[in-house]
Amino acid sequence: MALAGCDKVPLLAPTNTTIRLIAGLGVLPLAGSTEVTAIVIEAAGTPVQNGTVVTFTSSLGTVEPREARTSNGQVTVRYIAGSQSGTAKIGAFSGGAKSDNLDILVGAAAAGALALRADPTAFVPVTGGTIDIVATVLDTGGNPLRGAPVRFTTTFGQLSQSTALTSDAGEARTQLTTNVTAEVTARIGAGATAPEGKVTITARELPSVTIEVTNPFASSGAEVGQPVNIKLTPAANAGIRSARVDFGDGSSATLGAINAITTLPHTYTRTGSFTVTVTLTDALGFVGTSSVVITVTERSTVPIQIVVQSQSQLVVTFNASITAGGTVSGSIRTYEWDFGDGDTLVSTGPNTAHRYRAAGNYVVSVRVVTTTGQEGFTSTTVKVA
Repeated sequence: MALAGCDKVPLLAPTNTTIRLIAGLGVLPLAGSTEVTAIVIEAAGTPVQNGTVVTFTSSLGTVEPREARTSNGQVTVRYIAGSQSGTAKIGAFSGGAKSDNLDILVGAAAAGALALRADPTAFVPVTGGTIDIVATVLDTGGNPLRGAPVRFTTTFGQLSQSTALTSDAGEARTQLTTNVTAEVTARIGAGATAPEGKVTITARELPSVTIEVTNPFASSGAEVGQPVNIKLTPAANAGIRSARVDFGDGSSATLGAINAITTLPHTYTRTGSFTVTVTLTDALGFVGTSSVVITVTERSTVPIQIVVQSQSQLVVTFNASITAGGTVSGSIRTYEWDFGDGDTLVSTGPNTAHRYRAAGNYVVSVRVVTTTGQEGFTSTTVKVA
């Protein structure tokens, strides 16, 4: 008569056996894994019999396989973290023997420190911009922590993502788009002691200059063939690293840093309206532009000359008159004298006298304006005895 078979009873550890657990890694990212080894020793100090069944438990994640058999008193399984951060408590038992819990930190629970920065700078233009925000997370041992979830919040603007996982370098990234100053906070884990970092992103004015165009040979405007002075006055704290001036007539000039008033001469060769545009780059790489329109007219000159009529000691009498054969439209309304020693005078007649304070050579000039708007300019050198 055949006997019915029965299941073989699993081999378990005897009484007073100790089980000790060792993990390959004590810190894991989300979905990370590590080997866990159970060392099973009988009361006499010898390894348990080969094939002793050990069962593993975990408060977080999974252990694969859940049951395994010893070889030379040891058994190794793999612990796999899931998508939840926390402290995984791994245990093992066999018969009446039970191990102490082995703690493995998973995800945010493994974070020891967090540093937050803006890349490449902590500034955006007031016209609006996008900047990278980088959180660097280290584990409790000071190593980069991979696969940990970082939460981002901001006081103003919009974040490209509010949660990001750290990379192999321990970095989690998001982008902030804003046109006003904002504070971004990054936090990992929960609780009052969870690591966090803050960074302030400042909205900054674009670099700019005030452009002023003057004509040293005319009271206003610009004339063909006469150089004009283009004066650039930078805004306060502009920090201009470089500037490019486009004169609007196909020519341009490149300048370096502008920290004070800078004047450029330029001569237009044709009439018309020209837009002078200055493109500025500051130390942060922000680019701003300033512009002004110049109207260039035909040059209208009065053929004028200066004649020294008399000289008595330091007093010299001058006469400004139309050169021989010259004609003007209307009559001369004003004479603007520059005596070359720092003194000037505006007269309505062609004759004037000036007392110099010391002997020497002086460049005397006069600009005349007619009743019809024509202008003339001339100069001469006078030796005062």
